[in-house]
Amino acid sequence: MRICMYTNTALPKLGGQEIVVDALARQFLALGHEPVVLAPWRGSQGPFDATSVPYPVAWHPRYLSTHWFLSWYGRWMDRLHREHGFDVIHCHGTYPAGYVGACCKAVRHLPLVITSHGDDLAPQGLYERKPGVRGRYCLALQRADAAVAISNYTARRLREMCPDLRQIVRIPNGVDVVSFTVPAMRPACLPVSIRPKSYLLFLGRIVQQKGIDVLLEALALLRGRCDLELLVAGRGPERPALETLTSRLGLSGQVHFVGQTAGLQKLWLLQNSLCMVVPSRTYEAFGVVAVESFAAGRPVIATQLRGLADLVRPEVTGGLVPPESPPRLAEAIERLVRDPVRADAMGNAARQFVRAFDWRDIALRHLELYEELIANGRRTRTCR
Repeated sequence: MRICMYTNTALPKLGGQEIVVDALARQFLALGHEPVVLAPWRGSQGPFDATSVPYPVAWHPRYLSTHWFLSWYGRWMDRLHREHGFDVIHCHGTYPAGYVGACCKAVRHLPLVITSHGDDLAPQGLYERKPGVRGRYCLALQRADAAVAISNYTARRLREMCPDLRQIVRIPNGVDVVSFTVPAMRPACLPVSIRPKSYLLFLGRIVQQKGIDVLLEALALLRGRCDLELLVAGRGPERPALETLTSRLGLSGQVHFVGQTAGLQKLWLLQNSLCMVVPSRTYEAFGVVAVESFAAGRPVIATQLRGLADLVRPEVTGGLVPPESPPRLAEAIERLVRDPVRADAMGNAARQFVRAFDWRDIALRHLELYEELIANGRRTRTCR
């Protein structure tokens, strides 16, 4: 199959959606198909080395207005379709990508699949903040042959936004299970005080909704009871404020902001943490870092929010605590610190649980959906 993967955002920007699109494209290619990634270019992304990925990537100018420039964005998809002859269009993002894909006349006859990765459905997200675009969301979903829901929460939100949506298929995001089981070498750049199973790990964007301040306050409550270290891996606008809070709480010797991590450094941090902590204060459409931690054999303590509660099984693969509750988070951390055997047992259970999320299996489920939609389209055309 020749698959157009039209996404709101792509590498070299690094985040959950970008990782998902890249992983699926690599799997489709390995399985003998022909994916092409189409995305809006953002100058702030920095240079992109086309040889860094094994699949073709095409860019169009960044989104300015889907009201005034809708046909302009559509021309890029039209041009790609004439070049590659796509069999299916898969839009990653209900809006703008899904809307542009749904309105592009050149590919209107092809099966259209839309995946929401969560940001466009989030509380206080674009759909909530700008009532004027809600009709575009609904139109995109009405024209889609299927919508992929990565969690129970996104499935419910998609149905709320478009009650007459033709089909919702539940396919979660995945993880490269095998790669996370290969022991990584310790990065030379880490502080010497960081030892295996002696630190907590936060991995993600350093923004207010991720609740890192709650984690810092929980760590301060544990002072004198279990003084373990915390690694905050990621980047974002809240880092200066969190560094100030770290100093004010007297945690400067325990908390290390190590910046954005990837590759072997990220792998070592995951494999050797006591546990991953995901203290989000708002919903997570799908906890990518949770399944990565599971694949590395480590448990996860997370807030009991939609998206995270779909993944973390209390007392089996980790723990769930109420959001905005440093005392409850501190209690959950302390239980694992005082019982490392239990933490390891949870990590082993997590590794077994996450096998169902291997990227190859997730890609095959997408391909089955595409094949079904293509076959249905052929039958429809034959009947006409």
